[in-house]
Amino acid sequence: MLLAFTALYAMSQSEKRGPSSRPLVIIASPNPELRSRWKRGLGAAFPVHEVGRQADLERAMSGLAPGILLLDVSLSRPGGAAAVPALRQLSPSTRIVLLTALPNDQEGLLALKAGARGYCHEAIAPFLLKKALEAIQKGEIWVGRMLVPRLLEELTSLTKRRRKASPAEPDNRLECLTRRELEVARLIGGGANNKEIATRLTISDRTVKAHITTIFHKLGFSDRLRLALFVVNGSQSAGTHES
Repeated sequence: MLLAFTALYAMSQSEKRGPSSRPLVIIASPNPELRSRWKRGLGAAFPVHEVGRQADLERAMSGLAPGILLLDVSLSRPGGAAAVPALRQLSPSTRIVLLTALPNDQEGLLALKAGARGYCHEAIAPFLLKKALEAIQKGEIWVGRMLVPRLLEELTSLTKRRRKASPAEPDNRLECLTRRELEVARLIGGGANNKEIATRLTISDRTVKAHITTIFHKLGFSDRLRLALFVVNGSQSAGTHES
């Protein structure tokens, strides 16, 4: 449905006055069934605005400046990762999540390098979609687990190239971690999830979460990907203080 810019502007101002914990989510897909499924998955957790055409998406992005965009790659022209830069120009603060019927690692990597915050299958389970948006809202990145090692490899290679071009002082922040925190951080660097960390270290999921929160605070990170990348490239002489 084509909306007047004045209506979009009014909605934008209303959302800006609303609680910061409930960012506006644009659901963009030419498929009404997909839009309905994604909206049901989010429930009442997020305010939602639906669009089904490219022109409506562009108007909504510039007029509403949504917190998050759920984008069916079949809607946008050009599709896939190529759509991300132009959409970010329309609303730089919007966190973009690409959903596709045929996900592949190459497109996922390109999308993330272009600035997308998530990449997943369009048939993602409703409860996982809500979980993904909650994670992205906190500054994290949401991708399939099979893509994480390739993403880390890509980012690690990029970091090394930058270091060679512009050498910097060693970052010894890992030395501020306790022995147990360092173990958790290194497992995250290897791509382990919370349950795997809990099993490996024989601790509870709650304890793992507490350690991760402390690690984020000490190192100044807000998501697992940045932490993993830092650990992979971090100092090999990290301390092992007793926990």
